Amino acid sequence: MTVHELDLAGITDSKLRSDYLVSSKLFRDIGRGRFLGRYMFPAAKRPYFDVFFAFVCYVDDLADDINHSLEIRSQRLDEWERTYMAIAKGEAVESDKPLSRAEETDAALARALVHMMRTWDLPYLRVPEFVDGHRQALRTFEYTDEKHLDEFIQTVTLLPAVWINQLFEPQSPDAEELCRHTITAFQLLDFVWDVQEDLELGRLYLPNDHLARFGLTRTDLSRQIGSGYISEAVRELMQFEIDLAKSHLDAGRPWPRTLHPTSRTFMETDIQTHDAMIPELVKNDYAFFKNPRKGLDFVSARMIPRTAAAVARAKKINQQAERTGYRIRPPYAGDAS
Repeated sequence: MTVHELDLAGITDSKLRSDYLVSSKLFRDIGRGRFLGRYMFPAAKRPYFDVFFAFVCYVDDLADDINHSLEIRSQRLDEWERTYMAIAKGEAVESDKPLSRAEETDAALARALVHMMRTWDLPYLRVPEFVDGHRQALRTFEYTDEKHLDEFIQTVTLLPAVWINQLFEPQSPDAEELCRHTITAFQLLDFVWDVQEDLELGRLYLPNDHLARFGLTRTDLSRQIGSGYISEAVRELMQFEIDLAKSHLDAGRPWPRTLHPTSRTFMETDIQTHDAMIPELVKNDYAFFKNPRKGLDFVSARMIPRTAAAVARAKKINQQAERTGYRIRPPYAGDAS
């Protein structure tokens, strides 16, 4: 994030500007390939994009940090939530000693997020629901059926998706439902792509009743994924999971067209990236599952040319929108309470 972007966004308070800059750096450090997506938006919107995705990635990382025990991860989620809610309610962040670096980051991100969400009329007091979804998932190591898994998807996956949909300035009442389908598809594809990594971490996001449909157990998957041998039953299971994800992806495919033109390129590129996962998963008779790899994102070797082209295309769209009078909404001007 640059000072110029903050100027264009109308964010003038020096402390708040500092919080936005801290949050943007955090997003750059932990946001993986998604950080390049910011350049597909008008410069004035990028501070808000950075803060929101920093928040999602930060909470994800607090929950998924394998360097710490479940107890410590749960404690860190509690700490961040307390800091966030104190700031959201206009209360002082209490501490009987100087803040640690982690506590300073918690507070900066929380202040910027409250401002971002209030600017875009988002339900900022519901953020604990997202944190609690991660807290519940910490001690959930498998899911019995789709209904059970849907509890995770509704809070951890779709709650922030519906919020970011507002930042994309929907132009149609259908946008939220299309958003839900698209982001559900993204999550389901990620579950398939990351199945070995998740199993190694002691988790499985493919429901048990899906495995049973093909005569499989979790132990069967653990033995086969990454072993060099994949049974026909595992192939059928993975195709079933891919087909389920693709049904959501196809249902949500019109989503970008329901958004403001300055937001469409980002979502079109994200959909293309997830589309590209499907042939990788199934080619050479599902060889991927014999030796799984890291996921595709905006900076993957095969995607970076598309990402660069998308950034160039978005720049022209955004310039045209600004020439015809497009401006983002003014920043929230009240206090944090």
